[in-house]
Amino acid sequence: MHAREVSTPEPGHHSPYRPPHEAVRGISAGQTPSHPSPAFSTTLITDSYQEGPRKVVVVRGEVDYETAPALSAVLHEALRASTEGVDVDLSGVAFWDCSGLNALLRLRREALAHGKTATVRSPSRMVRRVLTLTGTSRLFLPLRPRLRVTEGRSVTPPSRP
Repeated sequence: MHAREVSTPEPGHHSPYRPPHEAVRGISAGQTPSHPSPAFSTTLITDSYQEGPRKVVVVRGEVDYETAPALSAVLHEALRASTEGVDVDLSGVAFWDCSGLNALLRLRREALAHGKTATVRSPSRMVRRVLTLTGTSRLFLPLRPRLRVTEGRSVTPPSRP
């Protein structure tokens, strides 16, 4: 992975929707903290890499109103650096609220304005729930590959018995 960003909120700033807590810092993927982790962590980690003409952004952690601006910035930069669009891997997202959804919707609107696409890869259970409840999951589905027309050949549909 080429780019990596970590976002944490300003000290003393916490979501009104969740109780205040301290984030577990210094834990990389695959490690287990030596002390019990809090119910919520406000850390957002993003990685991005090029995959052909598309940029892939991998998101881990929590996306809420505290971390969504950092996510939006990463998504905007990925879209700018891509030829065809952005794929967002949300399999590692532990918390997702409307702020994250709004970041995705802004990405999609900007992508369409530039003739590109935005898709969601492997949404976590939390992300899938929000996308399903809001009816927006279909907006982020990958495009189906176009059927190739075979030149000089006629395609006969199967006969029915």
